[in-house]
Amino acid sequence: MKKIWLSVLMVMMLITKVSAIELIVPASAGGTYHKFATIIADDLKQKGHEVKLVVSGNCVIGKKLWQQSKSAIMINSEATNSLEKCNVPISKENFAVNLLTAGWVIVSKTDSLGEKMGIVSYMKNIFKDLDVKLVPYKNTTEVKAAFLVGEIDSAFLTTGRASSIENKVELLNTQDKDKGKFRKWKNNDLTLNYYLMVKNVDDKIIDAVKNNETLGAIASKKNMMPVTYKSLNKQIKYLKRNEKKWK
Repeated sequence: MKKIWLSVLMVMMLITKVSAIELIVPASAGGTYHKFATIIADDLKQKGHEVKLVVSGNCVIGKKLWQQSKSAIMINSEATNSLEKCNVPISKENFAVNLLTAGWVIVSKTDSLGEKMGIVSYMKNIFKDLDVKLVPYKNTTEVKAAFLVGEIDSAFLTTGRASSIENKVELLNTQDKDKGKFRKWKNNDLTLNYYLMVKNVDDKIIDAVKNNETLGAIASKKNMMPVTYKSLNKQIKYLKRNEKKWK
């Protein structure tokens, strides 16, 4: 009888080990996705959940890992999901929560758009209808640095990055109602949302992520409070609408 119970216990331990949740980062190490995912993973581990942080390196591999996983959480955004080779369709079944919403700000050294604007490399399509030479960078950290040293005279940054720059002229904040000189620009209301997609994850874990105090503090400090809707249909529609703008 003891042997039977021992066997059952070993099977249960193996099942528990296999069912660890994978927290997938569809990007390289050290970036924004990785930072937010690490905060989530550390918090869940402290609360007794078994989590395996998986940094894929890029969104193509991230998508593949998501498809292969049996139980997973993946941090995502409209910018990444707008890329066809990385797209994981968002649905009622896999959407969990919108963690953070980043507005975008066009800043300049004068009160008009300069000749050269710094952007993140995949944003070129967003500025097709603006008369400006685009200078692509890897991320908004690099864009900010280039703006400060004078490589560019205008920049497109998240609200958090832009707010930390002194002596700049803010030409547009996409979250403001007043669009100023950019009222005819079709992307003047663009936002970027960091949201979670889930596959076979317990609701208690999702609730724990929603109540993460560190992410809440970041949202408040960086002016990145998440845009949320009571209706799940409206929430998904909002994200898909942004996704189209990023394409």
